[in-house]
Amino acid sequence: MRAAWERARSYFPGRTWLVVPGTHFMAHGFDPEGELFMEVHESAFLTLCAANARTFRPGSVVSEYARMRREPDGREAAAFREKTGRLEPRFRDEASLAVLAAALGRDGYGGLLRALREEDHHMLAGGLMHEGVHAGLDDALAGRVRSEFEAGDLPVQWDEARAFMAEIAFHGLQARRFGAELAAGRERTAALLGRLEPLRKKGTLGRAADRAVYETLAAGLGAEIALGRLWMRELWQSARRVEGLLGNLRRDYIRPGAPEELEGPLAALERDAARFAAAAGEAIGANELALRDVETLLGQWDEWAAGTRPFPPPITDSNAIVRRAGAVVWTAPPFDGALALMRLAGRALDRQRSPW
Repeated sequence: MRAAWERARSYFPGRTWLVVPGTHFMAHGFDPEGELFMEVHESAFLTLCAANARTFRPGSVVSEYARMRREPDGREAAAFREKTGRLEPRFRDEASLAVLAAALGRDGYGGLLRALREEDHHMLAGGLMHEGVHAGLDDALAGRVRSEFEAGDLPVQWDEARAFMAEIAFHGLQARRFGAELAAGRERTAALLGRLEPLRKKGTLGRAADRAVYETLAAGLGAEIALGRLWMRELWQSARRVEGLLGNLRRDYIRPGAPEELEGPLAALERDAARFAAAAGEAIGANELALRDVETLLGQWDEWAAGTRPFPPPITDSNAIVRRAGAVVWTAPPFDGALALMRLAGRALDRQRSPW
């Protein structure tokens, strides 16, 4: 949160305000002297970012989770359990956490905490990019464009169109990244499931070395499940944010009579965004079922490892999960259309800057 605040202040030196309680995400306006100012509002995203940064710092996660479990309403603890899944017991004390860290390795453990700590950062980053586009515009030009739009002389408030498209393009890139993360996680999960198979020949995990191998693989799979759900949450946030931004732009900053060079591509982008959100929702649902299957399979392996089940689950179950997860398609998000419209708005602003 501190980094976001400092970034915002750098956009509007001396004219950036933190609004508590907040009513928006971020906002900007003009002061009585006609200069742009920026407001960063207290919001659910800002609060969650601050909480995640506090909770998932190395060295603080055990004490933070203990604090959550002491809270009477239990909401924070429930959210923590949902995020960490089958890894949750490892965060209850330092000794258990050390076992998890050793099983995942320095990079794996550090990557897991970092991803959990940075959840929702892309939402703040998109808002900052939006406001940063405004910050780069001459105050007088921005004021004139706004005044002409409000007077009905311009059908499009081009500075807003450009800023909205910058944020939409950013979320398209983020959604592409989350899809790539999910595809990579699927491959890692399949590899970890394959590495469980040699343990089947052991009969039991009586040897310490065999048990250590199992604990390492089980921890890795638990981390992949947690990360998969994290990437799905963030992918869905970006998909919905794009739809919300398009709706707000259309409602607030575009009037009848907008030029066809904007109207046609914007309508196409709206259709693409709706199709992407629908496809993302379907893929997330299918992938969640696959992750639940991995959890069920791991639970059966756990029972065998504990000696309460005579055999591990059959390899056909693992193969079926891998096939099911492999059938999930992460559709490419709309990006190029937003980028083209951002450039179109930039050219329109150039014409406003030099109308002759």
